[in-house]
Amino acid sequence: MKIKRSAATIIGEVSALILTFLTHWVVFYFIIINSFKTRAEAARLSLAFPKKWQIIENYSYILSYGDGLFFRSMWNSIRLTIISIVILVLVASMTGYIMQRRQGKFSKISNKLILAGLIVPPSVISTYWILSQLGVVGTLAGLTLVEVATMFPFSVMIYKGYMATIPRDIDAAAIIDGCSASRLYFQIIFPILKPITATIVILRSVVVYNDFANPLYYMSGARNSTIQLFVYTFQSAFLTQWNYLFAAIVLISLPPFILYLILNKRILEGVTAGAVKG
Repeated sequence: MKIKRSAATIIGEVSALILTFLTHWVVFYFIIINSFKTRAEAARLSLAFPKKWQIIENYSYILSYGDGLFFRSMWNSIRLTIISIVILVLVASMTGYIMQRRQGKFSKISNKLILAGLIVPPSVISTYWILSQLGVVGTLAGLTLVEVATMFPFSVMIYKGYMATIPRDIDAAAIIDGCSASRLYFQIIFPILKPITATIVILRSVVVYNDFANPLYYMSGARNSTIQLFVYTFQSAFLTQWNYLFAAIVLISLPPFILYLILNKRILEGVTAGAVKG
């Protein structure tokens, strides 16, 4: 059975494809092609092919810049991302589970606090003061706490919505069989959360990995540099090395792209599953 589509529908679909092409693929092409140019050509910021190809030189310069600064920054960003996401998944999923299963005054207050966390912007000064009081300012541990705290409200709401699709009968049956609370969650509930967990991992990993402001505020020194701070070294108010800047962008884009290829099948499933019930 063929479904007839109106002319307006076809025009809308074509327009969406053209808009996607202009806003995404042209940008990708622009970055990649300028990473192959010399400094003078890249400074023109054009879409033209380079007159002189300088691929190996540009990428070799990035990898050897600052006595291995790229690899140190990449390692710091990967560690920060992995540790933050692991803590976030564990804490947010357990919080979402408790908030969805236990209804009462505590749940209503918790919902309001979580909602406030989504609306109220964090304060840099007060956050810095708290980290200094904890003795973790300027460290990876302190930055991890900041990343987890900023992503916590969104992740809890996503987990809570998905948790509503899991029947309570599963909990009751497990408890009747003598299952402890920890075993109930980690062996029964948490494995069911794989689709939404994959969604959280992808969406929040990109946020942590691409974060520029928090490392700039709460970290210092080349030893603690993240990959976004590394890219920033090629841009200044008076001189921007565009060929090196674009080459660095291409290299730092590879880890999120690989992560997306591995987990992309679960993204749509996880996002739409919690939309049925809230």
